[in-house]
Parts: sequence; structure tokens; C-alpha cells
Amino acid sequence: MEIKPKIGFDNIKYGMYRKDIISILGEPDRIVTDENDEFEQRLEWNELKIRLTFQLDDDDRFTYLTSKNTETEFNGERIIGMDINDAKNKLFAEIISEWEVEDYQFFETHFNEDLWLTLRSEFGKVLEFEMGVPFKNENEYNWPN
Repeated sequence: MEIKPKIGFDNIKYGMYRKDIISILGEPDRIVTDENDEFEQRLEWNELKIRLTFQLDDDDRFTYLTSKNTETEFNGERIIGMDINDAKNKLFAEIISEWEVEDYQFFETHFNEDLWLTLRSEFGKVLEFEMGVPFKNENEYNWPN
């Protein structure tokens, strides 16, 4: 599963409609409506170990990827299980120069706002990869072409 910052992953792009993604990935195993935002739903595919978020108030379009899939890759390198410092300082070094790090006692998040990309780590290893469509401004997504 090759991630493409600002675009999506594999042949799935940000802004695609739910029905089109389901025709590619198949029916999800679970659909969860965000308890804090009734216009946001997450679809989960257990075997793929991915969760895709859709904005119901924006024509049901794909906006966010969460992956624990060990085959999640960037530039041919697997991200899940990689040393967090290698991921930040080698793998993503050419496209990300600044990371915001939050320590949550048992895990850390490493976030870059320009690419809307997050690496979640524990014990020095990447456990989860998250990436969303970047914003043009406070109210508008920067959909890929």
C-alpha cells in the first residue's frame, strides 16, 4: 500500500466518493459515526487494517486515512515497525523538515501540518500511520487534481 502525500494511497485519492472506494476495496467491516461530529464517518476494513474517514456534509468524500497495515509504504520502504527516528530523519526527510511531537505518556505522535501526516510511535517504533487531505484555508480542503 503505497502512500502518496497530498494525494492518497495506491489508486485511491482524497476527494473520491465512498461508493467509488467501496467498489475498489469492497464492503467495509464496520462503519462508525464520530460521536463529536455527526457529519464524519469512518469505514474500517479489518483485513487491510485501514480506516478511511468520509465527510458526509461534503458529498461523502474521502478525507483521512489511518493505517496499521504493515505493508504501508513510502518510497518503497515499509513504515509500520520502522524506527521512528529513521522514519522522520531518513524516510520523510526530503519532504518534511518540521515535526510537532506530542507525548501522551504511553505513546507519541509526530505530526506535520503541511502534509497533514502523523506517525504514532511506541517504544521507538512506528505503530500507526495517519494522513489527511491538506487544507487550503480554515474551511476548504486542498483536493488533489
